[in-house]
Amino acid sequence: MENEVEIEDEPVEQPAEEADEVVVSIGEEEPQQQEEPAHAPEWVRELRKTNRELKRQNQELQGRMQQAVPQAITLGKKPTLEDHDYDAEKFEQSLESWYDRKRHTDEQQARQDAEVQTQNRAWQSKLEGYAKARAELRVSDFEEAEAVAQELFSVTQQGVMLQGADNPALVVYALGKSPKKAKELAEIKDPVKFAFAVAKLEKDMKVTNRKSAPPPERVVSGTARNSGSVDSTLDRLRDEAARTGNMTKVIAYKRQKKA
Repeated sequence: MENEVEIEDEPVEQPAEEADEVVVSIGEEEPQQQEEPAHAPEWVRELRKTNRELKRQNQELQGRMQQAVPQAITLGKKPTLEDHDYDAEKFEQSLESWYDRKRHTDEQQARQDAEVQTQNRAWQSKLEGYAKARAELRVSDFEEAEAVAQELFSVTQQGVMLQGADNPALVVYALGKSPKKAKELAEIKDPVKFAFAVAKLEKDMKVTNRKSAPPPERVVSGTARNSGSVDSTLDRLRDEAARTGNMTKVIAYKRQKKA
């Protein structure tokens, strides 16, 4: 499945901590506006809840993969001479049959163990890829959007997105920011139809750069005071700006005075 995520306004390279955030949308639908992070403690609780949910989903999906493996051959108790009323001929036949079943049982168990290990490695690789893509996505509210998606989609649907999408982290974030579209998609219970719907949705996704205000101009402040009247408020704001390198309050105060 080819990824057709449209990226507009390629950003100029800049330090990671100052990089602009991105806006992810589906088709023409406008994503929900990001709220101001005024409830930090709630976010912490939500993040912990998300981590617990991911662990639970991992265990459930691994359990499904193990259940899909064919049942092992029943070996049974190793026969003894006493079990056959000390009939040597019957005992030899039963023992030979038991060793034959044991050989097949050992071979089947080895195949099952190898298959489970292969599936576990593939699943772990998917989880690591998801975590990496999530970390590289330049948004500050991913955990909140992820929690919305996890609430709406079943474990099976989340597994389909994780395994089938080119960038599952981007899909999860876009759906978390578009609850209406997410609810429509969650109504598709057939895994095959759901996978095709996710593929179509991923093609309609857009990633654009959020326009951020230019950083305030930094000036070097000296200790000398200007002649004339003394503005103690302005001096205090300038001292603060000299310490922090942020002139926002100084500029706002000057504009207020001019007004």
